[in-house]
Amino acid sequence: MIQKGKSSVIDLLFTLALFCVFCASALAVVLIGADVYTSTVRSMDRNYSTRTACAYLAEKARQSDRAGAISLGEVEQTPALVLDTTGADGASYTTYIYYYDGAVCEQLIRAEDTPVLANGQRIVECGDLTIEPLSDTLWQVTVTGPQGGSEQVIFGQRSREGGAV
Repeated sequence: MIQKGKSSVIDLLFTLALFCVFCASALAVVLIGADVYTSTVRSMDRNYSTRTACAYLAEKARQSDRAGAISLGEVEQTPALVLDTTGADGASYTTYIYYYDGAVCEQLIRAEDTPVLANGQRIVECGDLTIEPLSDTLWQVTVTGPQGGSEQVIFGQRSREGGAV
């Protein structure tokens, strides 16, 4: 009878120890998963603003691909990508894309109007935006994210005359 009591205490302790090891393993897996999730979200947030801004600028340039329609200019001494378009009504419009107050901003106005920095539509938050001409028809855009890190895109005017390519 004494043997039976010792055996059941040992069985109980073994089962309890096994359960504790299982709980500790489950907790470790959850903590590792949470850390991986957090680092993935942080990385995606870091890349979102830079990649979105670069893709946006390249797409806007492609939409305006006409001879002489893309240039560099300024909005109140701030460098800007200037895209000239003609509306459905036949009027000329100009789109200015520039960096202002922690974001890439865009402003679409009639060609004869003067742009104002504060009137631009905020597109995406970022740390900085640099637009450099590489040639008459080739530009390099560098976007720095809010937490650092940067992305670059190089785009060019493909159309030589008249309409878009």
